[in-house]
Amino acid sequence: MVAVVEATVVAVEKLSPSFVRITFAGCAGMRSGGYDQRIKILLARPGQDRPLLPEPTDWYGSWCAMPDDTRPVMRTFTIRSQDGDRIDIEFALHGDAGPASAWARAAQPGSVLGIIGPGVDDEVKALAYAPGEPPWHLFVGDDTAVPAIASILETLPADASAHVFLQVPDAGDVRELPCAGKTQVTWRIKSGLAEAVRAAELPVGEPYAFVAAESALVRDVKKHLCTDRGWDGKAHYFGGYWKAGQTE
Repeated sequence: MVAVVEATVVAVEKLSPSFVRITFAGCAGMRSGGYDQRIKILLARPGQDRPLLPEPTDWYGSWCAMPDDTRPVMRTFTIRSQDGDRIDIEFALHGDAGPASAWARAAQPGSVLGIIGPGVDDEVKALAYAPGEPPWHLFVGDDTAVPAIASILETLPADASAHVFLQVPDAGDVRELPCAGKTQVTWRIKSGLAEAVRAAELPVGEPYAFVAAESALVRDVKKHLCTDRGWDGKAHYFGGYWKAGQTE
């Protein structure tokens, strides 16, 4: 069964102009599966000091049944790391236009939110990364996917070969990544991610591709890889993490 917990901020670390890492306590009933472990965060409505939590036995039905004015705002994020009852989540900051970004910008020790994630005994993990044993890896992502891709890179074996293409809003967001093996990282600032992939001289052989970003950008990259390069679209992960102009 999934875990539904009230998590409390114990540390806030500004990583760069567009990223903040927040550490939460109170997550002992949750166990990350690593890689790109997805979770739901629940944010309190205006006037509430903490979000209402749904019942774990049917969390989605319970959440939907809440009145509109008290139902917590829900967004999807990735667990960056877990250590006992504490988890780290990296937030990509986009000002105060989005509720999650606004919450993260104001977060301080003692702030609370709800988290829905895999329980300790839950065998079903919300993971998309499933590479098998490819000759090499391709990772493509915008700022919303940087935490997931960084987490996956930590797991690659020492002899792994990977090409990574990342797009971030600010030059100050470029960072050292936990790269093992033969990993090449290409950064783009504000735009040009799909163009960088199209122009790249990639290794021979079909890799495992993990592509996560804004939906239109993902479609653009997928079309290039599957049509122009002839890769099998069903053998890779193409995830639209968000859609321009729409909320979750």
